[in-house]
Amino acid sequence: MRILFLGAPVAPHPQPGLTSEQKYSYVGQNTGNLLIGQSLFEELNFSEHAFGRRFTPEEVKERFDVIVIAAANFIFRNFDFGDLADFVDKAGLPIVMVGLGAQAPAQGGSFDDIPVGTRRLLSIVSERTKVIGVRGYYTAEVMNAFGHKNVRAVGCPSLYRAQNRELKINVLNDYSSARISLNGSRNVFGHSYAPAIALRVESDMIKLAIKNGLSYVFQNEDPELYIAAGDQLPDEKSGHLAAVVGQLGLPVSAQEYAEYLRANGKTFFTLGEWDTYIQGVDAVVGSRFHGTLIALTNGKPGVIIAHDSRTTEMAELMHIPHIRIDNIQKVEPTAWLSAADFGGFEAQYRKLYDRFAEFLSENGLSHKLKHAQPPAQRGGQIELSS
Repeated sequence: MRILFLGAPVAPHPQPGLTSEQKYSYVGQNTGNLLIGQSLFEELNFSEHAFGRRFTPEEVKERFDVIVIAAANFIFRNFDFGDLADFVDKAGLPIVMVGLGAQAPAQGGSFDDIPVGTRRLLSIVSERTKVIGVRGYYTAEVMNAFGHKNVRAVGCPSLYRAQNRELKINVLNDYSSARISLNGSRNVFGHSYAPAIALRVESDMIKLAIKNGLSYVFQNEDPELYIAAGDQLPDEKSGHLAAVVGQLGLPVSAQEYAEYLRANGKTFFTLGEWDTYIQGVDAVVGSRFHGTLIALTNGKPGVIIAHDSRTTEMAELMHIPHIRIDNIQKVEPTAWLSAADFGGFEAQYRKLYDRFAEFLSENGLSHKLKHAQPPAQRGGQIELSS
């Protein structure tokens, strides 16, 4: 099978010597996208592949058999995928979309303001696929409201990147001296359940990291990620860093914050480097879904701070230990990890692993998910419900 991958990137940029800014642009201004696209790429079998829209729609129709879209929070008022809709429409090939998510401050919100181009893309995909893979039951409900019933909640393809149905989490008896890595985002405030609380929690997380010398992973925070990547901060960005220090109320100067970032800030443009880093810590806590999920796929404990419908939906479907940001009075990573139930995650993981393998097969894709159990051994089809 010949696959054209679209959406989240399937690999690091093949050209060596790129600057951090160029790498950041390639991954779609969020390094977490690597987990989505690359995971799906590694889970599938194919004879030929390409990524991106460097071909004309006519060339795509001639060279490939199917278009596979590694999606993210595409159903969002600020994203208009009209150009992608035009491209896949003209190509005329079958389409498989997986990882589709709806993003809003809270579940139950209105999606009347979704751009026409995005709605058209969803209609085209629905017509040219057996079933669309969505991130959870909330997105399934949104798609049903749009009139698209051929959906299934399978989570994100990044969940299955270990290709191990019996994934186990190395739970610690005592996290008091554990090597805990933190992550978060200054970009969650505007679309969080509670923007003011999200700002406070993010500030407290970074203050805790600075105070205790903890490592902190940045995915799309400019200019922090550039400093964490080892780049010299351009003069025009120095004022931006000072503004960040002020916004978060950090008890350090901009220069001191930059020194912390160089010593303990982390950012990754390949999954190999990210995995290697995770293997050197004991646990991860943060509001970045993929920044925490990568710990779980490496068998390490991880707790997610759920701050909007997107993170809550995925954490609930996958039974990932999580705490709502508006329930946080004090940032206590050690206590959260100690209270987390990873047995529930492991049990749900096996069910979702089977469901995802079935989804891929139903859409005609050959996959590498070993030991997945077919429906007959699971008591029949899995319904779209929790």
